[in-house]
Amino acid sequence: MIIVRILIFAVSVLCFVLNINPFITTGEVNSGLITGIGAGVLLFLYGLFFRSINNLVVIIWKNTAGKIILSAVAVMTAVCLWIGGVTLTKIIAKSRPSEHRTEYIIVLGCRVYSDRPGIFLTKRINAAFDYLQQNPDSKAILSGGQGEGEDISEAQCMFNTLTEKGTDPSRLLIEDESKSTLENFRKSVELMKESGVDLEEITVVTNDYHEYRASEFAEKCGLKAYSYPAKTPWDGYLPFAVREVYATIVQIYLGR
Repeated sequence: MIIVRILIFAVSVLCFVLNINPFITTGEVNSGLITGIGAGVLLFLYGLFFRSINNLVVIIWKNTAGKIILSAVAVMTAVCLWIGGVTLTKIIAKSRPSEHRTEYIIVLGCRVYSDRPGIFLTKRINAAFDYLQQNPDSKAILSGGQGEGEDISEAQCMFNTLTEKGTDPSRLLIEDESKSTLENFRKSVELMKESGVDLEEITVVTNDYHEYRASEFAEKCGLKAYSYPAKTPWDGYLPFAVREVYATIVQIYLGR
């Protein structure tokens, strides 16, 4: 029992280590971080009151109503963990860069502060710059409208930063009307059709944890999607990936 409690405490500490960094570095609080920290707190409390909680479960299990309640909770927990686990596996798999190269890439917008890119958009811009440097025949669609508190559109911010880094402006196309990931692809496809280009495939440049959901939206718009992710440090990846699990279930599986 002592070994089991030590393992429970170790896992609870690991939950904190793998989830707290985004809050420390950026002040970011999202559903993934809350889930991870919440799991750590629950495990810590379970380890602390291990014997009392186990005794309570035994008492509840002794009557029929208790068996039904505990069984229902166990089944629902198992189903949620299965769905979440399968989705997280897909997110992790799509977080790796594809070796396939395409004529066009799409760089998805993210938060702009005044007229400068935030930390996540900066990573996307840097990844796009690397791709364009490595593939001189490729062009980039910069997709993102202007949000609240932003002095310029996310697309314009990306254009400004990439050209400052030395990218030829003729290789950059601006789509500055979209307000969501799905609109990023819809409006980019429309923009390219107006230019006489019928897109069939695209390389998606976004943060690694966002690649799976983005690729699903791309396929809804008739595009074959390949990944070229902006990498997230190991101690910041999990909370954003778990947040993506929730978003994928709601937006992709349930179509909300």
